[in-house]
Amino acid sequence: MSKSPNTNDRTTTNDTSSSEDSNKRNLRNVFDSLDVNKDGSLDFHELQRGFKAAGLNYNDDQVHKMIESIDANKNHQIEFDEFYQFASGRTGGDHNITNISEYWLQYSNKPIIHDTPSAWRTLVAGGMAGAVSRTCTSPLERLKILNQVRGLQTIGQNEYKGVWSSLVNMARIEGFRGFFKGNGTNVIRIAPYSAIQFMSYEKYKRLFMDMNAENSRQKGNISYSGHLSAVQNLVAGGLAGVTSLLCTYPLDLVRSRLTIQTTASKYTGITDTFKTVVAEEGARGLYKGMFTSILGVAPYVAINFTTYETLKRRFMTGHTPGVMESLAYGAAAGATAQTFTYPIDLLRRRLQMQGIGGTEPKYKGTVHAVKTIISEEGFLALYRGMIPCYLKVIPAISISFCVYEVTSMLLGIDPKKKSGGGGGF
Repeated sequence: MSKSPNTNDRTTTNDTSSSEDSNKRNLRNVFDSLDVNKDGSLDFHELQRGFKAAGLNYNDDQVHKMIESIDANKNHQIEFDEFYQFASGRTGGDHNITNISEYWLQYSNKPIIHDTPSAWRTLVAGGMAGAVSRTCTSPLERLKILNQVRGLQTIGQNEYKGVWSSLVNMARIEGFRGFFKGNGTNVIRIAPYSAIQFMSYEKYKRLFMDMNAENSRQKGNISYSGHLSAVQNLVAGGLAGVTSLLCTYPLDLVRSRLTIQTTASKYTGITDTFKTVVAEEGARGLYKGMFTSILGVAPYVAINFTTYETLKRRFMTGHTPGVMESLAYGAAAGATAQTFTYPIDLLRRRLQMQGIGGTEPKYKGTVHAVKTIISEEGFLALYRGMIPCYLKVIPAISISFCVYEVTSMLLGIDPKKKSGGGGGF
């Protein structure tokens, strides 16, 4: 009896799958034999030692070039995914160190083209993630800001005390649209903000990594780990936060002005807000509270990125974190950063909101604002709106991550070429 076509197809598929599994196991064995410290990645020292043990004498420049040729995420180390993707494309011969290294050496002499995500792909993915996550958490974001500026006399919002009762009153007084006041501006702001922050962090991080690698070479230290120190991560994150803030600050102020409107509407939209602020307060009015914002954004983004990178390095063993792992690390990073920097966020909102309509500013500056708030409202007033903020942070990061991953996949961005972290302030 002859086999049916479907049976033949299944047999061919099973044979192919079995062959791929066998190749992967063989390559894993080669990789593990080189991975002396069993951290899931190969550095310069491990490769050089493995090659010498196999009787292969490659000079330092050749080994560095071999690493660079397949180092997709440019961390100066080779993870198994990178090793497998490269070595599985090799045809003929056994999977042993000698054959693979000879093929690798030839491969490394080809022109190296790092397929990094283009700016527009990063912008679309990051912008989409920010827009969707901010829209989904807009009611809690608005409630946070209303609580932060409650001490000012420019608006009347005694109804906005407590999370649930505030949301109920928001719907009763302003209707369903009240949940999303200022969200349009926030969405317009968050797209370039997220993209600039992400790309800036990658740029500063790469700068530090290249500096570390060069310093290690000059000192003869051939076992550079490819990781940034905690201080370098903090600096890279802080600079990324400041860079993105400077580029989008006027939109943040306009968003805040639109968000705090409750029963009376002084501003009719984004353009009208820009025009009114400039007319009544001058062009400098668009940058009210920027210094305080920098004081808050720099440590917020720095702590955010550093916490995420630390958790990933602590619990990851040479593989890309999965969805649930990234969600957990991101939520922990966001909550940690928010806890340390929340009072500064409240201060910048107060400074942004004062002087509306040409009224006399209540605070003369950051220090005076701190003294006045504590004197008139108590120390805990510096943390007003913290609960809605926490309730917003975790779902915002979760939604943002999921949307970013899906959009990245649709745009063909390799997850190994992305860094984790980010987030708005």
